[in-house]
Amino acid sequence: MRQRPLVTSFAFLLLILPALVGAQSVSYTVSMPKPTSSQLDVVMEIRGAKGASADVAMPAWAPGAYTLHWAAKHVQQLTAEDGDGKPLEAYMVGTGTWRIRPAAPVIRVRYKVYAGPNAMNDTHALIDGTRTLMYLVGQAPYPAPGAITVAVQAPAGWKTVTGLDQPSPGVFTAPDYDTLVDAPIEVSPEIEIVPFDLDNVRYDIVIHARHNYDTAVLAGDTKKVVAEQVRMMGGAPYKRYVFFFHGTSGTGSGGLEHLNSTTISFGRYTARDRQFYDTFLFVISHEFFHLWNVKRIRPAILGPFDYTKPQHTRNLYVSEGMTSYYASLSLARSGVWSRQAFYDDLSKNIQELQTQPGHLVTSAEMSSWLTWNRADNAANVSISYYTKGQILGTLLDLEIRARTGSRKSLDDVLRYLLAEHGLPKPGFAEEGGFRAAVEKIAALGGATGDFADFFRRYVAGLDEIDYDAYLRHAGLTLQIDRAGPMRSIGVGTRTDGDRLVVSNVPPSGAGYDAGLMVNDALLALDDERIMPATFGARLNDRQAGAAARLTVLRGDRMLTITVTLQEDRAPTYKVIEDPDASADAKALRDSWFAASR
Repeated sequence: MRQRPLVTSFAFLLLILPALVGAQSVSYTVSMPKPTSSQLDVVMEIRGAKGASADVAMPAWAPGAYTLHWAAKHVQQLTAEDGDGKPLEAYMVGTGTWRIRPAAPVIRVRYKVYAGPNAMNDTHALIDGTRTLMYLVGQAPYPAPGAITVAVQAPAGWKTVTGLDQPSPGVFTAPDYDTLVDAPIEVSPEIEIVPFDLDNVRYDIVIHARHNYDTAVLAGDTKKVVAEQVRMMGGAPYKRYVFFFHGTSGTGSGGLEHLNSTTISFGRYTARDRQFYDTFLFVISHEFFHLWNVKRIRPAILGPFDYTKPQHTRNLYVSEGMTSYYASLSLARSGVWSRQAFYDDLSKNIQELQTQPGHLVTSAEMSSWLTWNRADNAANVSISYYTKGQILGTLLDLEIRARTGSRKSLDDVLRYLLAEHGLPKPGFAEEGGFRAAVEKIAALGGATGDFADFFRRYVAGLDEIDYDAYLRHAGLTLQIDRAGPMRSIGVGTRTDGDRLVVSNVPPSGAGYDAGLMVNDALLALDDERIMPATFGARLNDRQAGAAARLTVLRGDRMLTITVTLQEDRAPTYKVIEDPDASADAKALRDSWFAASR
């Protein structure tokens, strides 16, 4: 998931002290003399630097958010000095890297970092290390190793919460830079903390925002999901977990996962709308399951982290998409969602995938690989690895269960990957690592044959998915209803004032064949002005296959383009239980939805 804000407020200090006297260490002081300036003042102290110079760098991206944010662009007025205050030379040697020379026993790097008006205000501070704290480059391009201690001095009356270990009041520790910047720190006078315990582990729901949620209900639903996932994965890999919930004025939810915490946005006043609440619950379930899938079970390239450039992998459909599958399944298994809610969520994802032109162009693997480089014509060629990965996780789980007589499942695959490749062990192999785990677990369950066809056709390939071939294992079927016939010119459009403008042109169909282009303004149909509100009705007065003569403004040129009208019947996809399903299929379905034990 994906973006995380950096929000800070009133002046306070963040001190990261040396872990071992005499050893190479890094410490930071972060202060905010004027929060309304949206500017942080940072002092980074390096002790025991080795070599003739020292390189420091700002991360170009944040783990879990597969996009380049280039935090270095917000760094201002960087200077360096030795322990006696004598200036040292400091200059950039890369997009996000500075070189300090000559090296000294103590080096202090001072800089300001612009956080933006939404990142600093007078109500709270969410410290995001990947956008604030430079790292000492060790064995390039990785951060230098070493434990770190963080002491937070907050304004009077403010509370400080983080998932980092706290050996004493206001002091927090991290074993290394990766762990430090993966643990947000919330500081605010308005924090609401709703705790619960499960299996002798403490969980804190930390809410920053006025809202209309019943926190007892929210905590109860969250606890049910947590209990299901912890049981499924064999226990909690932490001593404490923190949910940071940040309210917004909107209605949607989004989040970013961490090793023992997560930051999630939610609509502050959407508690009474079941659709928005279910979305919030889904994000909670998704981000929590990430603490296993991607934070500990991950493709080999995703750790240790190279913060200098994109980390391409073909397996985000596993790390993100199958996390979404377990988010939905956990909600159903825990009783927070009904089975119908699970079916509706699966139907929504199938609807999205099947109506995207890109599902005929981009595979699940390539969608994962290309996440760092979104195509300019993404509407026509891209798909979401979240969406297709969730669908593939569902179907693959059913196939494993069917082949093994429900003796094994995708649950077992993830538990196996956790045991064999979970952090701190190296991640699973980029090429074929996940498939190998699937086949190993299926074989242990008595299945014969491999899964080459599934991965070739649906993961690496572009074949249309035979949904019923997999859904029938659980006594389900995909019902496809089609709307009445509508004539169209085969393009997407948007309204721009009183004009209708082409927004996308699928790589097949009437508009593509006729040569329409994105941003063409549709002015007239057979010499009569086109009004956005009536254009569809005018096309429906004609027959499919009829010619429609369009007057088009393309840039500064007026063109006449003739389009042969096509007939569209918009499909609606719905997963339903088959009333004629066999007893075996119903038994598999019940086993599938059964709560973990």
